[in-house]
Amino acid sequence: AVEQVRSRVDLGKGREMTAGQLCEKFGFVKERQWTPVADLSGGERRRLQILRLLMDEPNVLFLDEPTNDLDIETLTQLEDLLDGWPGSLVVISHDRFFLERTTDRVQALLGDATLRMLPRGIEEYLERRAARREADRAASGSPAAAGGSGPAAAAPAAKSSQLSRAAQKETQKIERQLDRISEKETALHAEMAASATDFGRVAELDTQLRELSAQRDDLETRWLELAEDA
Repeated sequence: AVEQVRSRVDLGKGREMTAGQLCEKFGFVKERQWTPVADLSGGERRRLQILRLLMDEPNVLFLDEPTNDLDIETLTQLEDLLDGWPGSLVVISHDRFFLERTTDRVQALLGDATLRMLPRGIEEYLERRAARREADRAASGSPAAAGGSGPAAAAPAAKSSQLSRAAQKETQKIERQLDRISEKETALHAEMAASATDFGRVAELDTQLRELSAQRDDLETRWLELAEDA
C-alpha cells in the first residue's frame, strides 16, 4: 500500500528513505509490513494514512490536529520527519510541543474574530490570553460596566476604541509587509542557489537579504509594541 505511492521519499535536509525504512519508523517492523491492510487496527490505519501522505511528497501539507490518537513513539517519529519537511507545512493543533518542534511561525485566534501573527510563538499566545482575561475581569468590575454612562465615562471609552482601531489597522499593514518580505527572501534564496558559482552576485544577494532581515526586525518590534497596547 505504501509502495503503490512511491518506493523512495525525500524528507528534506538530505534525508531519503525507502518505503520499508519509513514503515519501520512508524512501527511497522519486518513481518508486520506484510500484514493485510484489512487486519490493521484503527491506530495502525491512521499511521498508514500518514505514511502514504508523506510518501507522496506534497508541496503543501495541511495537518488538522495530527497528534490525536497517536501513541508517543509514533508522535515522536512524526515530529522528527516533519522537523525538516522540504515543503510548506500548515498545522492546526492544541499540542504546544508539536507546534514548536515542527513550525517556525505561529498564528493565533485570540477570540476577537481576527488572526494574529505571534513572533514569540506559544509563549506570547499564553501571555495575551492571560492579559485578555485580566482585562475582561477588570472591565466587568468597573463603574462603567456596572451602569455608569455619563460623559466622563464615555469619553475615555471612545478614545480607547479609536486607538484600538488604529492599532489594528497598523498591525494588519505590518503583517502584509512581513508577508511581502518573506516572499522577497524566498526569491533571493532561490536566486542565490542558482548563482552559487558567481561569488560577486551571491555577495550582492546576501546584502539584500541582510537589509530585508533588518526591516523584518523593525516591523516585528513595532508589531509587538502595538500588541502590548491592544
